[in-house]
Amino acid sequence: MAIQSSGEYQDRGLELLLAGSAAEALAVFEEGARKFPGDAELNLGRALTLNRLGEFVRASEILEGLRGASTQTEDVLTGLVEAYLGRGMTAQAKAAAGEAAAGPAKRDAETLCRLGRAFYVRKRYGDALPFYERAAELAPKWGEAWFGLGACQWALCRPAWAEAALRRAVELEPSDWQARQFLGCVLHDLGRRKDAREMLEAVPLDVSWQKPALERMVAMAWWPQDPEKRRRMESLWRSVVGGTPGRGAMDMLEEVSRKMGA
Repeated sequence: MAIQSSGEYQDRGLELLLAGSAAEALAVFEEGARKFPGDAELNLGRALTLNRLGEFVRASEILEGLRGASTQTEDVLTGLVEAYLGRGMTAQAKAAAGEAAAGPAKRDAETLCRLGRAFYVRKRYGDALPFYERAAELAPKWGEAWFGLGACQWALCRPAWAEAALRRAVELEPSDWQARQFLGCVLHDLGRRKDAREMLEAVPLDVSWQKPALERMVAMAWWPQDPEKRRRMESLWRSVVGGTPGRGAMDMLEEVSRKMGA
């Protein structure tokens, strides 16, 4: 059935965007915007999708037009932060983030984390930190806020603060495997191999692994003895790190261990 209303265009575009089909999502939003010109939600969807596609100039032009005119002020300002950072307009990004944090996101931990993440992915850790700190203050039982805070603290070379925040994230959400992997890497790099190994061994092999965590796990001389689990480990290594074990699992383990200095 053909899409009839602006709401249906909005829903379909968001569905595609969340599924990782940004180009298809943009086509839906743009078709909807042509049929319903001036619709703020469709234009916001267009802009956020353009951000995802790296078309920051077009995105910021749309968002600047929506600034002050849309009821979804926090989404507009967060989108502007991402677009400005993508264009290297750091001062404007910080101003938009400050406006959001002082206004619509003042008590919104989720939006504050989004603002923090926008700066974090651009390696502006000092700018990201206050947003994660405020999010953790507002939502002390939300693991994601503590995870972001811990990641920032680690990037800023504050290991004690990083470990404390990451431990809090894992305590609150024990099945947040990304937080657990990050904490395992931190413990490993601090020389706490036993703690690191325990943390990483708790991560199932069938979830998404990050390359640094997997490399550190193997470098700590961990390799499953069970044949089925070993097969899964080898498959995981190939998919995450790349390459095929040359002369079997133990040879690969020894090679990686030498490289990691374990």
